[in-house]
Amino acid sequence: MADLMLPPGYQAHDLRGASAFAWGPASDWLASALEGGSSLHAWAERREDAKPLVGRGTVHAIDAPADGPAKQKRWAVRRYRRGGLAAPILGDRYLRTSATRPIRELWATVEARARGVPAPAVVAGAVYPFGPFYRSDLVTELIPDARTLEARIFGSGGTSDAASALRQAGRLVGTLERALVLHVDLHAANILLVRGAEESGARVVDLDRAIVFPLGSREFGEAMRKRLERSLRKLSERHARALTADEWDALRAGYTDPP
Repeated sequence: MADLMLPPGYQAHDLRGASAFAWGPASDWLASALEGGSSLHAWAERREDAKPLVGRGTVHAIDAPADGPAKQKRWAVRRYRRGGLAAPILGDRYLRTSATRPIRELWATVEARARGVPAPAVVAGAVYPFGPFYRSDLVTELIPDARTLEARIFGSGGTSDAASALRQAGRLVGTLERALVLHVDLHAANILLVRGAEESGARVVDLDRAIVFPLGSREFGEAMRKRLERSLRKLSERHARALTADEWDALRAGYTDPP
């Protein structure tokens, strides 16, 4: 990874069989975390302050041991895992290519944030070669007081403000569209909603498969709207809780809300 180009502020590291990168002030922490030949995800899992994030799969929230780009107090440490038909066979393994998941997500996140897309900043990432495959982890700053859109609508006590939550999600989709950032797997679990004293609104996560088009490109249509609505319909069936007409209207109104 040392010969790869990274965004400004990030440094590449080759550490005990892992190719990794980190935000500059977090480089010493990265070396310490990987010193024993473990992974970032295993390191986070062993910490006393580690807390699994509900609805986010293999993600652990920990106290930040160093400064990230936005100096948030908590980090999220995530192990990449496959979805779909390949998941039972490959699990957390990916074929080794020139552009690994952490590198792709780093570049997509940095560019998306520069265009005004609300997404948590990337702190570090690591790739662990395994024959023709690799496993990998990503560390991002944790968004405080956030719940997934799925939890806000279908979780315990999450229906009273569903229309407001859906409107915020719709605004996020509109922001992504205007920024020419195509999240090809947008669904109700990778939209986070913040409801705190200092800030509110929706954030997007899991940008490793995002396509960031050059500014001035032709818009790519309504792909993310359709993908999100399809995921909401599936969740409605799973939870036996249909969205009301007013809630669908709120989501769709959000798509065209002004910036």
